[in-house]
Amino acid sequence: MLVQQQEMLTVVDAYKLEEMTDNTPDITLTCLRASEARVLSYLSAKYDITAIQAMPSDAPCLADIKEMIKDIALYYIMRRHNVDIAFERVVEAYKLHQEYLKGIATGTLGIVGLPLRKTEDGRIVSHLTMGSRPKVDFEY
Repeated sequence: MLVQQQEMLTVVDAYKLEEMTDNTPDITLTCLRASEARVLSYLSAKYDITAIQAMPSDAPCLADIKEMIKDIALYYIMRRHNVDIAFERVVEAYKLHQEYLKGIATGTLGIVGLPLRKTEDGRIVSHLTMGSRPKVDFEY
């Protein structure tokens, strides 16, 4: 796992996490696994997931991914506990992360430093983006 259970304390206080999970660490672990699977499923279109999981957990290029995983896991925990109304910022963070991950999956966004997915013969698998930006008419 990219994110360990004790790292959840960087996004939520320990007493709140214990209250929301009914003092059951397995709930936190399950939500972390689900959020990691969700994030990695979006990344798999462009990046080598096996290489990402083999990277050391303190690798700088994993920082954003780990924060996304923790925020999404917190959203799952709060949704389970029916407190999403009280924590609007968590829902907003979840929506922003989903938009960002969809951009990565479609190839419009990327994360610098992550290993790209390769074919068996070593060629990089990438999506070819073609076209141009919309033209702007500056005549008044």
